[in-house]
Amino acid sequence: MADTLPAGLPQAFSPAAPAPANAAAAPARRTRSAAPTGRAAAGSGDAEAKEKSPSWLDPPELKVPCGGRRWLPRKGKPISANIRREVRALLNTNPPTNDFSGWQMPFPYELPSGEPCPICTLGECGDVNCATYRPKRPEIRRAIEGQVVEEAMRSFAETGQGLDTFVSVGAGLLAQDWIILEQLRAAAVELQPRRAIFVELRTIGAAVACEGRQFKGDLGLDLRQIGFSERLGPEFSFSAVITFAGAICCGSRIFDFCDHKGKDNIFVEVQPNPSGKAEDVGVLMFGVRRGDRPEGEEVQGIAAAAWVPEQPHLYMFSISATGTMRIHIDGQLAGEKPGHPPRRVERRHLYVGQNSEKPDHFFQGEMRKIKVWDHCVDTASVEGLFADEAERALSQFATWFANDLSVYTFGSLASYASAVGEDPRFAADLLLRIDVHDEIDGYDDFVGKVLSQQGVALTLGGPGRSWRKRGTKLRELELHCKELESAVAKRTQPWVHFGPGRVGHCHACNEESHFMRLWGWPATRHKAGRRRAGLCGKPSS
Repeated sequence: MADTLPAGLPQAFSPAAPAPANAAAAPARRTRSAAPTGRAAAGSGDAEAKEKSPSWLDPPELKVPCGGRRWLPRKGKPISANIRREVRALLNTNPPTNDFSGWQMPFPYELPSGEPCPICTLGECGDVNCATYRPKRPEIRRAIEGQVVEEAMRSFAETGQGLDTFVSVGAGLLAQDWIILEQLRAAAVELQPRRAIFVELRTIGAAVACEGRQFKGDLGLDLRQIGFSERLGPEFSFSAVITFAGAICCGSRIFDFCDHKGKDNIFVEVQPNPSGKAEDVGVLMFGVRRGDRPEGEEVQGIAAAAWVPEQPHLYMFSISATGTMRIHIDGQLAGEKPGHPPRRVERRHLYVGQNSEKPDHFFQGEMRKIKVWDHCVDTASVEGLFADEAERALSQFATWFANDLSVYTFGSLASYASAVGEDPRFAADLLLRIDVHDEIDGYDDFVGKVLSQQGVALTLGGPGRSWRKRGTKLRELELHCKELESAVAKRTQPWVHFGPGRVGHCHACNEESHFMRLWGWPATRHKAGRRRAGLCGKPSS
């Protein structure tokens, strides 16, 4: 592969310029967003609406794989060309600081013409301490966006194939993805994807939820009673606000999801502290068994000192696709351990407050706000507030690109990888992971499963590696963004470094020492001293 881009636009691409008067000379693969959407044409009848739907969009009858959702544009008047021009003009401006609910919202709710902005709910990282915070460091975001476009052009110039499927992991509120897609559209016709897929675990709702109740030690409940009968595994999450009555809870289980007694069960058992002292914090054993007992695999789980009597706390138990088990209490990680993921099977009993292996042991206390997911979610998913914000952003995003691409979301890496296995059309030609600061379990293995035969996976602004796939061969891609690396280095480099030896007039350092950077001191104090001495602004002799 060439190390630098060839001069000018690669020969594989068609310039993204306005279509010429001669329609035959225009690129056949894409046109501008001008025609009304199929939903806008619904009043003319289904047949006419299907005729007007652009041929490159996925057909309405396409089956969305399990764990995914397709987002349709909102009904109503399509976005006019004038409004689109106003919105795209925002790409060339520096957004003001506009932090809202933890997000930086780079687009105003009203355009200069007075019209409502059709993408005002799109947002991105609102952490002012983040190196990619756009209002403080817009040049870093622009450098990231430019590098993505550059890598996309370079990669697909080699293969001669256009970009069909764009995928973003940890997309948040989609502002960064909207900007990148607009820049891809402006760069070349072949870089306008047919579909956009967002893997964002906090966009999914609970598989089943109920208010819960008080447990008096004589009866549990089975979530099958409220109609839930779906399979669970290999990912799983359970949350509830739990109050323990006391030591009398020991031996009972918070939940026990199983096929029958001890088969394929996922459970949390209440245990006393090994010290035997009633005042010590009790232990919760979170475990998974695959198969029958005793023929099945040995239980793997995690135990954590996690409960005290008569105190309500929010508990979350989760299992990732790689088998990592976690216990969170009030949003804080209480325990983490690798294990084996549960098998994806139907479980005929979904007990809460009941032990399938000890039928006479019932939980005593209270459980409220019970939720179960067939995905591994984080604590931010419990309240569902982010899901509401994401839903509005996705609705606006799908409406903006109504005639350009089909929009999908998946709640986990595992569900998206399964979708690619079912339908190769969902394989990623361009996979982005931008400004995701947390490690993702099994991400590198996931990349190998979901990239198309000419796909590229780019990681910028967080931990992780970038990859390129050609045919069946996957190799690491060396990717460097100088602006981003420089900003990160400034935030993490030591303010001063002392090696062994004499320091100043009367101090000695016996070993190496690093002191973290202190903002505004002592550099500002030093400058103030120079000003008082009348040294600032004078030419050196």
